[in-house]
Amino acid sequence: MQDEQIRILCQHAVKYAPNGISAEAVADALGMRYATLMSQLSAQPGHKLGAEIVLPIMQLTGASAPMHHLARQMGGVYVELPPVSPGSHEVTASLVESVRQFGEFAAQVAQSLDDGIITAEEQARIARDGQMALSAILRVMELSDRAQAAK
Repeated sequence: MQDEQIRILCQHAVKYAPNGISAEAVADALGMRYATLMSQLSAQPGHKLGAEIVLPIMQLTGASAPMHHLARQMGGVYVELPPVSPGSHEVTASLVESVRQFGEFAAQVAQSLDDGIITAEEQARIARDGQMALSAILRVMELSDRAQAAK
């Protein structure tokens, strides 16, 4: 069940928060009793995790796994935007280099496709290099948006 997976991911986020916040602090920030939050996260009888606290849980814990899951269920991907600041010209240089490297790799993959087989190693590299190129592009877009807004 898909909502079961979200509950499990949120439970993990609260218990093992990437940013180190305690489960008690998460409950307090949500305005909930710790026992109530944990009952919702463990699907105790009479308790259900409400959709309205999924985003706050992600924000409080720094966990993005629930968002990645939701995006996959919708046929998409979730990409976190790295922080950028106006004047970050290295972002543009990074974009150019990432796209160049990915373009070269795409040409290699095209050659590999001639035999109709993509190895697990090739697939992993496609995913990694593609993610890097996408992140670089999104950083430039964010930088552009911020520069335009500053005018």
